[in-house]
Amino acid sequence: MKRFTAALCALSIAMFFPSALYPQQATERPEFRVEIQPAGNRGPNCTVTNLSGKPVWALVLEISSSSQPARKAKKVWDMLLESHPPIEPGASIARPVYEFAFSPLPDRIKVIAAVWTDGETFGAPASVNLILNNRALRGAQYEDAAAILQQGLSQNWTRDQYEQAFRDKPDTGAVYTVRTALSATLQTARTPQDFTHTMQFLLTNFQQLSQQLRKVKPI
Repeated sequence: MKRFTAALCALSIAMFFPSALYPQQATERPEFRVEIQPAGNRGPNCTVTNLSGKPVWALVLEISSSSQPARKAKKVWDMLLESHPPIEPGASIARPVYEFAFSPLPDRIKVIAAVWTDGETFGAPASVNLILNNRALRGAQYEDAAAILQQGLSQNWTRDQYEQAFRDKPDTGAVYTVRTALSATLQTARTPQDFTHTMQFLLTNFQQLSQQLRKVKPI
């Protein structure tokens, strides 16, 4: 149900800030403060604070360790795809360092690309496109799931037919959302009309979200 909620939240965020989907290169380097905080129960945390003057949708972090400086990795934090509101000016976001899956434990982390809610970006095109291409991919996944839902509604499928149609699909966020909803309707859809309403609700949301994410174009 978590991914189901996340998908719907992402839709609301995308529709509320549609200009975030149109990249415009920033003319000045923004400011972000990155801190690696001491280890707790789950290990150290990486905290990024937005010191720019406007909300930011997504960041690309460059990760490395002082013990192996030549070895680097990149990590995308995209609030739009994580059902998280934009990072407001002065606000921070924190994640456990272990999520980076980087060994040895990284002690050097910096922001190398970003996308703001007004569509402005900064960073090398290849780094910014890590964000934009991922959004375009997610848009295609929602579009594919919507096409199956549309077929099911047109042909008045049963729950078993929907389950069969999605059974062998890759476990994307859209597919997981449908599977979760199908399971939930065993308890919540007391009539065929209730079930159809749920499938129509998913279809409408997927169509709208895919349209928003499809507007993302690599710079």
